[in-house]
Amino acid sequence: MISKETIGRIMDASRIEEVVGDFVNLKRRGVNLIGKCPFHNEKTPSFTVSVPKGIYKCFGCGKSGNSVGFVMEHERLSYREALIYLANKYNIEVEEKQRTNEEIQEENRRESLFIINAFAQTYFNEYLHNDEEGKSIGLSYFTERGLRSDTIEKFKLGFCPGDGETFTRIATNTGYKLELLQQLGLTSQYGKDFFRGRVMFPIHSITGKVLGFGGRTLSADKKIPKYINSPETEIYLKSKIVFGIFQARKAITQREECYLVEGYMDVISLSQSGIENVVASSGTSLTQDQVRLIKRYTPNLTILYDGDSAGVKAALRGLEIALEEGMNVKVVLLPAEDDPDTYVQKLGADGFRKYIEDNKKDLIHLKTDLYLEDAKGDPVKVAGIIKDIVQSIAKIPDGITRSLYLKQTARNLNVEEQLLISETNKILRKGAFDKLSSNDKASVEHTEITPVAKEQPSFTFHLDEAQERDIIRLLLENSNFEVDGENAVGRILRNLADVEIENELYRKVIDEYRTYYEHNEFLPQVYFINHDDEAIKNLCIDLLQSPYEISDNWIKMHDVPITEKQFLVRKDIVKSISLLKLKKIIKMKHDVDLRIQELSTSTDELAPDEIRMCMKESMQLQSIIHKLAKDTGTTVLPVVN
Repeated sequence: MISKETIGRIMDASRIEEVVGDFVNLKRRGVNLIGKCPFHNEKTPSFTVSVPKGIYKCFGCGKSGNSVGFVMEHERLSYREALIYLANKYNIEVEEKQRTNEEIQEENRRESLFIINAFAQTYFNEYLHNDEEGKSIGLSYFTERGLRSDTIEKFKLGFCPGDGETFTRIATNTGYKLELLQQLGLTSQYGKDFFRGRVMFPIHSITGKVLGFGGRTLSADKKIPKYINSPETEIYLKSKIVFGIFQARKAITQREECYLVEGYMDVISLSQSGIENVVASSGTSLTQDQVRLIKRYTPNLTILYDGDSAGVKAALRGLEIALEEGMNVKVVLLPAEDDPDTYVQKLGADGFRKYIEDNKKDLIHLKTDLYLEDAKGDPVKVAGIIKDIVQSIAKIPDGITRSLYLKQTARNLNVEEQLLISETNKILRKGAFDKLSSNDKASVEHTEITPVAKEQPSFTFHLDEAQERDIIRLLLENSNFEVDGENAVGRILRNLADVEIENELYRKVIDEYRTYYEHNEFLPQVYFINHDDEAIKNLCIDLLQSPYEISDNWIKMHDVPITEKQFLVRKDIVKSISLLKLKKIIKMKHDVDLRIQELSTSTDELAPDEIRMCMKESMQLQSIIHKLAKDTGTTVLPVVN
């Protein structure tokens, strides 16, 4: 674990404009810097960097953060990896906490596995280019498949010698343990090269580390499997990685879409043609972890498969899992005689992308089209199809998306929408019921889809989030400002003493202000921008960054005095707190009035006394509401119960 002192040095050294400037062309606009967002495609720059505050904010896609956050988001690194990246950039020695001998040994072992895989990748790649066997067999194969030298280098393709022992002998002579070579699957249990005579496809992590290999035989012998892969190890879990993610991650983020194909060569061929936002599941059914990995870069997934029956089934399996994770999933079925590799060579990159856009289908439409064709009007089969489709829709976590799919399906299948809603609710209730404890079984109703009510809805109060959020803004913006000789933060907190903050996140921020604001070393903006809680950090960055700014020239032109600024800040504080109190007192009065209504039908002999007390309280609250409304210039409409 990196020590707090080292993290502090990294934070102090990291200049937001330098870190972002490595990836984004920034131009000055007023006190800020602006450029085109690296996280989504945009024509007009909306990506803003505030040098004084040390933060960035895109007003197009909403991404925001500090230097560490930018590196994590852009390079898809963990917090620790991002810190090490910045430490290397600014030549800061990373000091880590004392670890146990067991932790050190485990880390050394894992690092040894990565080192051996890196050695193997380099060896196979060099053998491909420099040895006669590698050039005549391996390199000629890749060349015949249409791959250029830059593509071969980009994916670090290689060739394993065919005699069965060469790689293992060289690796052990270099000093690598036979035990670890066997664990990684590079050497068989008999001491032979596991991938002998095969072209090699290294499988990389998102940071470029070699996790394992895929090997393709060039033999015509049907008894020899065409592809073999590294076994699962502590560094290579097949269900958690997709082939090509290291090479594709930036393109996926920029395109805001990921293409998923089946094989190594599909990825490589598409990437060479200019379609770089593509990865492969490597012939396995798509897993939940693979979907979540892709979702880190984009929620939009398009699955490309051959148009044969096997490809269709694989596509459907993948879609089911992706739907559960809330992905926007489409599928494209290619002509039966083609795969992505051959088809992109026929159409070219532009033609291939156009084909994808013209032939995208979602799961529901795909199932409907495929299954209804097989059903041929059989009522029993059609009923089974409807149930199957409803099962798929029920996997979608977002209620609005579910409702839209149900509406579409009802139209396409010519069935009552309410019937589909009812069936979906049954599935959702059962799923919720199975997950809950015995004491919470009754709480599954919130998962239901309900049609829009035709009658007038009853009045409900909303949380006072707008006013509570504005209070946080005032605290952040005026941390070092005094109003009438009193610190602005202290003034705000004093006026909030009798106010309950309902939003949990905002309450946490205010509580931390109450704890630390009197400490001399407390710098609120720096503290909250670098907060450990991601939600708090993002909230404060959003509030501190604005798409608009007042230029220095405007301030000089209009000669705004400090006394006027004090007046404006004071006015802002008073109005925001008064509005917050106003909303909360309106809510209190509403609750009291409801209690009066309940008591009016009660047979309790004490009810009249309680009614009189409640009416008195209601009148007092109404008087406060009137005053606060006048002070804030707010019109309060009567509440209809």
